[in-house]
Amino acid sequence: MSGVANILQPLVILAALLALTPVGGCQGKGDAEGSPTGASLVGRIAPTLAGKTTDGERLALSDLRGQVVLVNVWATWCKPCTAELPELARMHRIRGPEGFSVLGVSVDKRQRLAKVRTFEQSYQLGYPTLFDPETRAIANWGVKGYPTSFLIGRDGTIRWRRDGMIHTDDPELAKQLEAALAQPAP
Repeated sequence: MSGVANILQPLVILAALLALTPVGGCQGKGDAEGSPTGASLVGRIAPTLAGKTTDGERLALSDLRGQVVLVNVWATWCKPCTAELPELARMHRIRGPEGFSVLGVSVDKRQRLAKVRTFEQSYQLGYPTLFDPETRAIANWGVKGYPTSFLIGRDGTIRWRRDGMIHTDDPELAKQLEAALAQPAP
């Protein structure tokens, strides 16, 4: 019996450690084989990002060229994603006149489109949301989990990335946003 106990003891310890390890409820898909990691994109021209909004209109990141854009990848089932929506809506509303825009990208499943629209109205987002249930639009963005945000400069270059939630008056984002807005339009 002590042989069985010797075998089980490490398994019990491993199970206990795993139980104590925080698990993110908003895990996304890993990088596609051969696609760049998100960190390697900072300082580069943003990959193509285009699709249909939740209203069915075609929209591309390139349509916003000359503006500073915060691309925010999110889902309705992700608590940190929905917790940051009021701050993103506030930033979009307040900083819009300076040439700033938020572009949401919802990765919710196709059958949750109505839920995404409800969130847009409830949170009074005021900015467009691409609906990307198969994550095709963000395939080359190196997104590993949600929320993930990218700050795109007026010239189309990725200036900053955040894997995780943007908090109210986020000092790191504020600093990056000020620098990006100070950059002249191309």
